Amino acid sequence: MRRLAATALLALSATCAAPLAGARAQSSGGLPAADPAACTQFDWSLLREQAWFSASSLPRVESGGTLAAAMPAAILVLKPQDAVAPPFAPSRESRPGARGGVLHLAAPLAPGAYQVTLSDRAWIDVSQDDRTTRPPTASTMRPGCPMLAKSVRFQLGTAPITLLVSDAAVDTIRIAVAPVE
Repeated sequence: MRRLAATALLALSATCAAPLAGARAQSSGGLPAADPAACTQFDWSLLREQAWFSASSLPRVESGGTLAAAMPAAILVLKPQDAVAPPFAPSRESRPGARGGVLHLAAPLAPGAYQVTLSDRAWIDVSQDDRTTRPPTASTMRPGCPMLAKSVRFQLGTAPITLLVSDAAVDTIRIAVAPVE
């Protein structure tokens, strides 16, 4: 059993590190070195999001754009924070020189728990009325996992979603929104 677990961890580490290490190293901005074993240390599984983030067909969406309902993940192109015109105030002030962006999504088909996962460190706010932010119900963050930095859970209704990413140190960020498994 121990050998099987070690083999599975090595396979995950190789899968996690090979295509992703280069991209993460470029955007790490002084963060700790990649540690593929860290990918299994989150409070909940992010294997689904890891697969989405590594897809070669992951669409690029400019800040202010809409994520197609058929694809739960995208690469969001960020802008200098002072060039972002958020429809609602972020719940945290950004550091000087930070980048941010806005992403719109269609209304979920059913209310419930959803998670927003980011490839790099940044702050995330979620609104369904473009005035108020939804409070997170849980979050998990682990340094060192290539292409996965944090995941935040929110209780959402059946109204369109606006995501506000702020305080990022990168030009693009992978973002996924999906029901909690």
